[in-house]
Amino acid sequence: MPVENESPRRIGRPRRFDREQTLLAIVDVFWRLGFNQTSFRELEAATGEGRQSLVNAFGDKESIFEKAIQCYIDHRVNEVIDLLRGEGEPLDRIAKVVARWEADAKAPDDRGCLLVNTGGEIGPKNAAIADRMANSTQRLVNEFAKTYQQAMRSGVIATKPTAKSLARLTVALGDGALLQARVSGDAVAAKQTLTTLTELIRRH
Repeated sequence: MPVENESPRRIGRPRRFDREQTLLAIVDVFWRLGFNQTSFRELEAATGEGRQSLVNAFGDKESIFEKAIQCYIDHRVNEVIDLLRGEGEPLDRIAKVVARWEADAKAPDDRGCLLVNTGGEIGPKNAAIADRMANSTQRLVNEFAKTYQQAMRSGVIATKPTAKSLARLTVALGDGALLQARVSGDAVAAKQTLTTLTELIRRH
């Protein structure tokens, strides 16, 4: 016989937060502080969620960081690729990317680039993250190379050095400038490096 007034069984607490927005907030914390300096206290403060909720949704700290890196790639790396594939002359599209890097270098919290920061902090210690970073770098090099090839075909720049070499140089200088801004807290030198890069490309 059923018991009267029996409370319905709870199947589990419904998810109270938007996963994508929560992950973006997590990205912001790791971007500002890095992996080692980020604790669950900072993640809780940024997301408004407790540690257990974050673990249930994303895993332990290392798993959360891996998901944050992928989220950053999905947003920021794809943003650069979209700029390179956008409208306008090839060198103008490249200049838009360099301007985006300059804006990152001048960010008030000296955050630079999360991928560059992670490379300096963790390097190859985490194979999964190292693979993601290597793949992202290669994607950027490939897209820059395609854009340089377009400029070469139109006669805007010479065909030597190769488009792939110019692409590698561009990505390396961009990474270096952002890391310099992150470490020194001074965006002036980074801006000079990026400005010189733009001038060299246009004079090439």
